[in-house]
Amino acid sequence: MTLRPPLDLRRGVKVRFGHDGRIGELVRPSPNGEEWLVKDRFGRFWVSTNRLELADEETAAH
Repeated sequence: MTLRPPLDLRRGVKVRFGHDGRIGELVRPSPNGEEWLVKDRFGRFWVSTNRLELADEETAAH
């Protein structure tokens, strides 16, 4: 198991999530901080913080 450095998660940040690597935008954290509401072109989804990656600038622009 590889430990990742903590991500700087905040509203409006572009992230990659899901098994297909979709790009979305963080909307708000859950009350317990274990998930974030992520908005993309298909809707809004609660995603575990363990499954979020910051999207690089090149990918987020597409």
